[in-house]
Amino acid sequence: MFKHEIYFMRLALDLAQKGFGNVWPNPMVGAVIVKNSQIIGKGFHSEYGKDHAEVAAIKSVIFPDSLLGSTMYVNLEPCCHYGNTPPCVNAIIAAGIGKVVIANIDYNPKVFCNGINILKSSGVEVDVGVLEEAGWELNERFFKKYTIEIPSVLAI
Repeated sequence: MFKHEIYFMRLALDLAQKGFGNVWPNPMVGAVIVKNSQIIGKGFHSEYGKDHAEVAAIKSVIFPDSLLGSTMYVNLEPCCHYGNTPPCVNAIIAAGIGKVVIANIDYNPKVFCNGINILKSSGVEVDVGVLEEAGWELNERFFKKYTIEIPSVLAI
């Protein structure tokens, strides 16, 4: 793990926290897009039913051509199914992003490693596990929903 990967993933995790209380039953997700060591886009999932972090980050880029060959840092595996929004993997591939660095695999059975496999089969380089523990802590309720099937209670 490189120092710059930790820095950009930490930023993605910080962005993700901005969705706290507004995105459930979805997880909190943040995304940062980097080209030539410069941040060119960033976004987070702000509200259930609205753009996911990856799409928000892509839309935030001023010069779309700069997305070609860029790297996206995102704290959760990009979705690959239609729900309230289209699959994020489609937007990533269409944008020409060359690499996606992910903190955590998405344990939702609709996604579980399929997002990663679609990206790889489309020629996108994928790296998984950067700040995995911090990502797990952020979305612990979401992960438990799919891994131990015990509902979680959040006291506010």
